[in-house]
Amino acid sequence: MLDYHYLKPYFCGERKHFYHDRSLGICRAFMPHSDGVYPQELIECRRPNEPDEVKCYREKIWVPKTKPTFWRIISSLSKIRRSPDWSIKYKEDLASKFPRIRKGETLEDYTEKNFPYFTSVTNWLFSVCLKPYLTDPNGVIMVMPLTTEVDPTEFLKPYPEIFACCDVIEYVEGDHAILRDPQGCWYTVRSGRKDHSYKGESYYVVDSERIQKYDQTDNRGNYGLVLDYPHGLGRVPFFKLGGIIREAQGDNFLYESRIAGILPELDEAIREYSDLQAAKVLHVYPEKWQYTSNECTTCKGTGRRMNPSFTEGGTAPAQLDCDTCKGQGYVASGPYSVQLLKPAGMGLPNPPTPPAGYVEKDSEIIKLMEDSVRQHIYDALAAINFQELASVALSQSGVAKAVDRDEQNNTVHAIAEDLVKIMDSIYSLIADYRYKDLYSMEEIKEMLPSIAVPDKYDLFSIKNLQEDLKQAKDSKLNPVIQNAMEVDYAGKLFNNDTSVRDMVSLVIKLDPLPNISEDDKMSRLSNKGILPQSYIISSNINEFIQRAIDEDPDFASKPLKDQKAVMMRYADEVLGKVDSGAKIVPLMNPIEEGEDQPADV
Repeated sequence: MLDYHYLKPYFCGERKHFYHDRSLGICRAFMPHSDGVYPQELIECRRPNEPDEVKCYREKIWVPKTKPTFWRIISSLSKIRRSPDWSIKYKEDLASKFPRIRKGETLEDYTEKNFPYFTSVTNWLFSVCLKPYLTDPNGVIMVMPLTTEVDPTEFLKPYPEIFACCDVIEYVEGDHAILRDPQGCWYTVRSGRKDHSYKGESYYVVDSERIQKYDQTDNRGNYGLVLDYPHGLGRVPFFKLGGIIREAQGDNFLYESRIAGILPELDEAIREYSDLQAAKVLHVYPEKWQYTSNECTTCKGTGRRMNPSFTEGGTAPAQLDCDTCKGQGYVASGPYSVQLLKPAGMGLPNPPTPPAGYVEKDSEIIKLMEDSVRQHIYDALAAINFQELASVALSQSGVAKAVDRDEQNNTVHAIAEDLVKIMDSIYSLIADYRYKDLYSMEEIKEMLPSIAVPDKYDLFSIKNLQEDLKQAKDSKLNPVIQNAMEVDYAGKLFNNDTSVRDMVSLVIKLDPLPNISEDDKMSRLSNKGILPQSYIISSNINEFIQRAIDEDPDFASKPLKDQKAVMMRYADEVLGKVDSGAKIVPLMNPIEEGEDQPADV
């Protein structure tokens, strides 16, 4: 384990890992958009010829305009877990292979049903980890037991804790890390006859053998060891959140977020929206003007005042502009105030009649600025192929939108791969912690689930799917294509009601004549273009499927060929080929026995 004298410079802030400051810069760039943190550099930068009062006004009324956009991205990516091919599958017969793990304490029980605070690791990933993964890719996850002191007959409860990049003081891939505990600690200093408590720093020091914790003990920068836990994993229990590798130094990597492309445009949106707020006040609200004989009471209409710093022979001027009227000799104007003009005099025109009115302002600039802010937000989303979260251009063709969605799937697939990688690491460390005393590390690997990276994503709104389906029907696309689109639509519309979703999906899949009108069905049957069974199944599809589900609750999960075989058996019963007593559905021009049976069209 690392020596205390090696660690103390890190504890005192004298040393940090090579990428610490740059990691912090990557994280802070997201904070105005993800957390609504005031962007000082963007807002307080003074515009050319901008009065101080306008600059101060922009600072006071600032709002995180881009925060809703960022959270729309978070909300959409949270739907990854709703993908039809998202799955966490465990091997069969694990109970018989690992009999020393008592019932209710298996890896599946702990990670899918009894995970602390969140029920499952999946819930923790999308509730806690997704946002730091997107905004702080150089943050670190450390997995350690919630408590290290447990009864020998009890299993440890490992839990992942995320350390922001600002708390990652040292990081050597696969070797050791020094992580600052953001909760800190309290230490006591005796002064006179009283003890005084102070907030101190606390650090974890982790390597492939132990987890140690040091707490500050006094105000002279000394630290004491308060935890020394030999985890016994034979490897380090920490890893970086990760993303796109921006730079590498040996085996140390600097990561950048996979959605970093939104930052330039969102920064511009914040900057321009701040200007827009000020412009609305300066251009929209009425400003009255009138001629007056009232002079500035401070400078008596001269616009100047004596400079208290003036000395004979010095460089300071004898007079300065009046602070009240800003050198104008009369009071300056603002929203809802009156523009005061000097009266007519020598060489000045006579005042108009009436001697008052309102300043005419062009409000078109406001509309241009609003459009510009919206365009920046749209361009930011387009940078990561998420422009549909802003709007879908009406001029886009169906092909163009399909290309955009394909590009979006590429972006989401890369993010999903990273999330699955994080989950794989967490599951592996949890299993090692819990079962290392019962089985070898090679045996424990067999317990781990297989987490599939989904290829199909449910990120689009129901409205978009409705429009696409309507367009497909209006364009009279092939019924097979319409059928597939309806299956996808039903899966999204009834995602939370599995019974309805399965029923609708089965109806669409098992109907041999989908999206074909009743007249067309009758015409085909009359012309012997379809089998009677096909007509019967299509006409009775809802009743047949409900009957199949009643007879076999697992019918929805059976292979398609088995499901079709059941439908065909029901149709044969209707035709009387099977003695069932089922009600016969009358057919138009039924095909006589012995005639050739036509193939389905």
